[in-house]
Amino acid sequence: MTESTLVALAGRDTLDLLHRISTQTLLNLAPGWTRLVCFCDFRGRLLHRVWVARGADDTIWLARPDAAAAGLLAFLDRSIFREDIRVTDRSGDLAVVWCEPGGLTPETLESREGTPLRMRAADGPALAVIGAGALAPGAVTRLDERARISAGIAAHGHEITEDYTPFEVNLADAVHLDKGCFTGQEALQRLVTHDRVRRRLFTVRGLGATPAVPVEASRDGVAVGRLTSAAPGGDGWIGLAVLRADLGATHDLALGSGGVLGEARPLPLARPLGRPWAAVD
Repeated sequence: MTESTLVALAGRDTLDLLHRISTQTLLNLAPGWTRLVCFCDFRGRLLHRVWVARGADDTIWLARPDAAAAGLLAFLDRSIFREDIRVTDRSGDLAVVWCEPGGLTPETLESREGTPLRMRAADGPALAVIGAGALAPGAVTRLDERARISAGIAAHGHEITEDYTPFEVNLADAVHLDKGCFTGQEALQRLVTHDRVRRRLFTVRGLGATPAVPVEASRDGVAVGRLTSAAPGGDGWIGLAVLRADLGATHDLALGSGGVLGEARPLPLARPLGRPWAAVD
């Protein structure tokens, strides 16, 4: 099973710190609410993508279904100085998995006696927490890798890497352009102001064996991007690729492994929050 992250934060400075270091506005996060956030480096490149949820007791939960907690905990540790913040890693006894929303309202948290059960950001699937005091493994309909890819959802170690910005992997809706300074804000704002987002996320299909990822994609010997996720599907395989935005819907891109992308279609662009974006509006 893929390692996951569930971290509890407590203390009066928690939301203020997360607001300052993340791409999302969080100061108005009310109990029972959930938002999707990114943490970037100074270049605006992705380090972490997490769901942030506020419990009824004001515990702030950080969750993700696709990466271990260690890297995120180290990032938080470097950011916390004299703030009143207490960090508790619950990843060892509680697992986080993708699941069907099952009627869960967007941007909400469902919990029981202080333990999160399900949470959902503004769009897309929900996350479920599995383990003692949370949900039983059979209580939710999990999404597998094929379902994730079909839904166009970026994942850690695939689309969420330091090679890409949130705009390039369809996470613009986790970026608030009018919230003030945060790590990577200047770089991301320049990309928007000068319309310089040159890559975007595509859904792709191919025939034959499912290729190992990541693998470069090219047209006529010229690199145009990278296949980042792949899973068996139909009579071949389906995948996600970060490709040049100007390609549009295209066919027959060559893979460095020797395969071919039979079809590549750009996903609808997510919209950044706070300000219009020329690439979208």
